[in-house]
Amino acid sequence: MLITIRYTLINLIKTPGILIWTLVFPLVLSTVFVAMFSSIDKMAETQTVRVVVVSPPKDSSGVAFQAFLDEVGTSAADDDGGRDSTNDGGRDANPESSLLDITYVTTEEEAKTLVVDHLQDEQPYVGYVVLRDGLPEVFVIGKQSASESQSIGSSILSLVMNAYSERMSLVGQLAADNPAALENPLVLKSLGTQAQVTQQVQLTLHHPQETVRFYFALLGMAALFGGSVGIVALQLLKPNISSLGARRAVGAMSHSKSVAGTIIACWIVCFTCLCVTFAYLRFVVQIDFGGQDAAALVILALASLLATALGCAISSIPKIPEDGKNGILTGVVCFASLFAGLYGQPTMELADAISKQVPALDLINPATQISQAFYSITYYDSYEPLIGHLLIMAIMTFVFFVLSVQSLRRQRYASL
Repeated sequence: MLITIRYTLINLIKTPGILIWTLVFPLVLSTVFVAMFSSIDKMAETQTVRVVVVSPPKDSSGVAFQAFLDEVGTSAADDDGGRDSTNDGGRDANPESSLLDITYVTTEEEAKTLVVDHLQDEQPYVGYVVLRDGLPEVFVIGKQSASESQSIGSSILSLVMNAYSERMSLVGQLAADNPAALENPLVLKSLGTQAQVTQQVQLTLHHPQETVRFYFALLGMAALFGGSVGIVALQLLKPNISSLGARRAVGAMSHSKSVAGTIIACWIVCFTCLCVTFAYLRFVVQIDFGGQDAAALVILALASLLATALGCAISSIPKIPEDGKNGILTGVVCFASLFAGLYGQPTMELADAISKQVPALDLINPATQISQAFYSITYYDSYEPLIGHLLIMAIMTFVFFVLSVQSLRRQRYASL
């Protein structure tokens, strides 16, 4: 049987179509995904909004505005008269917890010039702020030159400054209605402090990334395309189709060993190609699998066996040429990948809607089960969801092999 495995591997590797679909295509599609999603990931990782602020005056309104800025942002010292926020209010600079990344200048003209000069930066300034009559005025870059991330930053800046204006309006109304309340230190402290009405809680083991699901769906598609290996190998095993199959049929080796050796060789090819794709995603694209590399290899191993079984089942369909069977496999894989959400955000939303409304459909979709298995090891602190997906994949593998039994069993022929 080892000889059968060896020569089947050599024969499969020499078949160009197998390597194209099981190895080259996933790597090319992964590279395309990197080009498509890199900007989305970069925008999601952006922590602060860069803004220029004209240094407020030293009067009471300016001091209040400066205290507010120290609360919501960090500042970078400017070479032309800027200031360092670490010297104001004793507040430590912590960009990860701040909404605004502030650069101070002395005049409005300097602010305009600074914004314009940095429009081509990787993360440009979204605009500038100047305090007039005790209230901030916001100037943002025009829509004709703003990217999507800049538009979001402009909205954040406007909301923050509107919050300050509303707070000052409240102070004015309180001073008119009850001036004595402003003498209470607790009231003054509440007016000058950001209200903490929400608390950030991480429910999953790792921080979710919007685009990582597409790579999981890609692995599901890549695994199922390994079914082409099973189709080719099983066609070569049939005595009435392949001269190699005819020689094996009259050879001394039992048919069961020949079939077992062929299936093992198919699994080795599928698993190796998937491991190369996984390594590319893990170390080159730097997709986070939650540090569960061993569990990921287990998923790939079972997914490879599932793909081999799928190829054997399709190969057992009678009176259809090999090209037709490959076409059937391509149609099945592409259709299954559609409901795994591979083809963009609309299909991902469709997959989520179907999973919510008709969860039973996920149970019969191998691409969905493979992608969700990767999702489970990345974002869950328990192996229970993974075991469920692996069990479903094992059942699918068994069913596909049962369907292909008729084609795998020894048959008699009038002549070879």
